Amino acid sequence: MPNSKLLMGGLLAVGLVVSFACSNSDSSATTAEPLVSETSDPPTGAGDSGSGSATLTIGSESWTVSGVFLSCAFSPEEAGNAGVSFSMSGVTETEEGARLQLDATIQDPEEQGRYQGQGVIHSISIDDVGNFENPAVGWSVLTGAFGPSVDLIQVDGKSVTAEAMFDNQLTDAVVEKTPGTLKGTCP
Repeated sequence: MPNSKLLMGGLLAVGLVVSFACSNSDSSATTAEPLVSETSDPPTGAGDSGSGSATLTIGSESWTVSGVFLSCAFSPEEAGNAGVSFSMSGVTETEEGARLQLDATIQDPEEQGRYQGQGVIHSISIDDVGNFENPAVGWSVLTGAFGPSVDLIQVDGKSVTAEAMFDNQLTDAVVEKTPGTLKGTCP
């Protein structure tokens, strides 16, 4: 295996998507606009299909997932998983033909549907799911699983934003962190 960090990040992303896709019969899509609020309640209902968009920018690179290729779940019931409070997931293809998966998830191991607080896990990743042997892209950030919780993902109504320092999963060198932002809106 060329890169154990990439494999771990990819397995986490694939596991979350498989869990979400297999247990969620609603194939709603999402869209994104920047708006941050720490006090808003999660919206009810995942919205309409086909009108969503999310952009992840890390350093000088940006990836956008839109339309029916993006979906959101705002509660454990919508996600079909008692431990997932929020999920934004989608697939896009680069001009070079790489198939990328974007995933932003808030998990509450206590299964209370919390978006914030001690023990709540926030993760964001983008991975090349079309080529695990020689991936074109592999970035991730994870908080709360192995250390203190940091509320990276902010959800205000249908708007989703995040700012974080992302780890480059394509290098075995000392952790290479790069600033990044996620901006999206769920329909």
